[in-house]
Amino acid sequence: MKRPVRTTLVYGLISALTVMPAAWSLAGPIGWPMAFTLVLWLDLLGYAALLAQWSGKGPSVILFPMALLLGTALWPGVYAGFFFLGLGIFSWIRSGSCFCATPVRAVAAEVITVGGGAGLVALLGPGSSLTWAISIWLFFLMQAVYFYMVPTSCSPNAVETVTDPFSQAHREALRVLDEAG
Repeated sequence: MKRPVRTTLVYGLISALTVMPAAWSLAGPIGWPMAFTLVLWLDLLGYAALLAQWSGKGPSVILFPMALLLGTALWPGVYAGFFFLGLGIFSWIRSGSCFCATPVRAVAAEVITVGGGAGLVALLGPGSSLTWAISIWLFFLMQAVYFYMVPTSCSPNAVETVTDPFSQAHREALRVLDEAG
C-alpha cells in the first residue's frame, strides 16, 4: 500500500471521529452552521498541508486557495456554496498545484474521486452526527483511490510508467558500451 493511501485512510478515520465533536464544541459560541463549516475548513487545511508535503512543494501552494475557501466559510448563509467551492478547491490543490498528471488523467481522477466521494455523502444523506462521521469516512475512502490513478511524484520517470522495451534495451546497450570503452 502506498504511503499517501495509508495516510489518507488514517486521516479520514481521524477526521470522521473528530469533526462532529469539534463542531459541536464550537456551535455554542458561533452557531452551528458556521462552526461546522469552519471545522470542515480546518479538516481540509490539514489534508491540503499533507498533500503539499507529499508533493514536495511548500505550504505556499495551498495559501491562496485555502484563504479563498476561508472567506466562503466565514460568509453567512452560503453553506451550499462552501461545500461546492470546497470540492473545487480540493481538486485545484491536489491536481492543479500539488501533483502533476496529464490533464485528461487529472480530470478523470478528480471526477471519479471527488465526484464519487460527494455522491456517497449525498447518497447517505447525513442528518445526524453518526451519519456525518460515516460520510466523512466514505469521502476519504474515495480520496485514497486518487493515488492509484495519478503518480505522487512529478519526476519524468514517475509520469512515464510504460517504457518501450526496445528503447530500454538500446539505453542499456549504450551504457554497457560507454563503460567498456
